[in-house]
Amino acid sequence: MTKRNFVVRVTAIHVITYILCGIGFSFLFDYEALFKLDKVDTYMRSYDGASVLIGPIVQVFRGLLFGIILLFMKDIFVGKKYGWLRLWLVIVIVGIVNIPGAAPGSIEGMIYTQIPLQFHLKMSPEVWVQTLLFSYFVAKSPKEKNPHSFLQVNKHSFITTILAGVLFSLSGIILTFFLKADVFAGTTDSGAFVVMFVGLTIVFLTTKWYVATPSNRKLMFLALIYYIVLAIFPTIYNYIVNSPFKSMLSLVINATPVIVLVVYQRLNVKY
Repeated sequence: MTKRNFVVRVTAIHVITYILCGIGFSFLFDYEALFKLDKVDTYMRSYDGASVLIGPIVQVFRGLLFGIILLFMKDIFVGKKYGWLRLWLVIVIVGIVNIPGAAPGSIEGMIYTQIPLQFHLKMSPEVWVQTLLFSYFVAKSPKEKNPHSFLQVNKHSFITTILAGVLFSLSGIILTFFLKADVFAGTTDSGAFVVMFVGLTIVFLTTKWYVATPSNRKLMFLALIYYIVLAIFPTIYNYIVNSPFKSMLSLVINATPVIVLVVYQRLNVKY
């Protein structure tokens, strides 16, 4: 496995386990109520704030940092017997329990902060389980890839679609700041999710078409399709349903994901 593939793999494992554990444990231990506890409400940001939406995007950068630093020690745990346990114990001891700072769930956090013990105890399971899953999958030797499998054949299209979804969501958050709208106003609009799903499906299909026989002319057409489904269609929809996000500014902001996607195609698809 190349260094680049290792970093990408570690990043993907971190993001997926973080999101799944975050959603699961937030419902199990009612994080919304936990964040309102005395002392916690001034320590943590609001549960329904913009940071909750931005959080998963930030995890991509955290995952990259994990991947880069683990490159230096991957031979110690990847493919080794109980390698996952070694990695997990290092993360738990150095990064959670014995972290050099008064963080929730750490020894110093329980001693030196005024955060209720209830918060420490209910937040810790998510961190321990997420890092356990992360360690297990990172240390597990990847199986030899079948070049003809569906995932391998469409790998580039899937990556492009995921990237499009992340950038589209980030653009939406930026738009709400400019419009001073409620970030969560669109979470109850099922139609908006349909528009996004259809748009990402088209991104996947057109990318697959482009990768089959790439050319400069097809790249220009691809850019147009990206802009239509990621900028024009959502803007039209917002005006039709009188959404709080209706604004011509979205045509400008959503051009950024299109540019990033086109540059990504040009750099990663050989003619």
